[in-house]
Amino acid sequence: MKYIFSKTLLAIVFCALFSLRSNAQGCADAGLCSIGPMKSSEFFNETPTHGELRFRPSYGLGEKQVSVIGLQLEGDYNIKDVVYFQFQLPYIITTGGLGNANGFGDLTLSLSVPVYKGDEVTTTIFGGTKIPFQDGNVLYNGAPLPMAYQPSLGTYDILGGVAVRYKQFLFSAGYQQPLTQNENAFFETGSDPDNESWSTNQFERQADLAIRAEYSKENPDKINWKAGLLGIVHMGNDSFVDTDGVRKEIDGSSGLTLNLTGGISKAFGDYTLGADLGFPVMARTARPDGLTRSFVIGFYGGWKF
Repeated sequence: MKYIFSKTLLAIVFCALFSLRSNAQGCADAGLCSIGPMKSSEFFNETPTHGELRFRPSYGLGEKQVSVIGLQLEGDYNIKDVVYFQFQLPYIITTGGLGNANGFGDLTLSLSVPVYKGDEVTTTIFGGTKIPFQDGNVLYNGAPLPMAYQPSLGTYDILGGVAVRYKQFLFSAGYQQPLTQNENAFFETGSDPDNESWSTNQFERQADLAIRAEYSKENPDKINWKAGLLGIVHMGNDSFVDTDGVRKEIDGSSGLTLNLTGGISKAFGDYTLGADLGFPVMARTARPDGLTRSFVIGFYGGWKF
């Protein structure tokens, strides 16, 4: 019965993934959703290794058909089975109709502490920070680019949350709060709504609340897989300063983005190969932070030590 349920759930999820419309918008992750215990990881199994390093190339399609290539180094380190350290460092390359940009993105660091370990339930809390390597205002031919092209959000953030694993289910929730704002200076001057980006001069980004529910099936002798839902609530409307020097809210930039996620992986001794997918099923109306993706697909290779 469990075998039939698992195979049926997997089939439903991946059919849904590939049947979503390509012009939907979502997957707006400011860093919170993919760090530490916010997502399923073999690192938090009953017999963890000292740590794991992973290289994760990815491709996503952003606002106004902006292509986003990510080359990310990430890892976990087990400190005496009491504290777990995680980091992510991406290098981002963007190309689109207005130009291109590249550079290191935002370094995300976190510490996770299991506060309860039972036979079937494990509860972990975590906290961390996001450190920008850019100011959020990379130029192309001397002209500002919208946030969709920026390798970095350009803000210092703090983040924290809790994750509960029950058998093969993961339930996690986290909060991310910008402490500073970036130096973006882009103004939209076009007249075609289909081709316009949001003006983000002196952009102020609001906080995010992320909630994940995920089911994973792990088998050392076979392919592991996971599938779930990821909701990201942008806690308020973002804002910018217009050409008259007046700060204006961007209507529709608050609200819920809901994503369907899935992934597969296979272990080969100390090495792991895997792939992840993310597709939106609903999103907020305005997404000026540039994090929107019609889809994201990523592959990774990991080394446990």
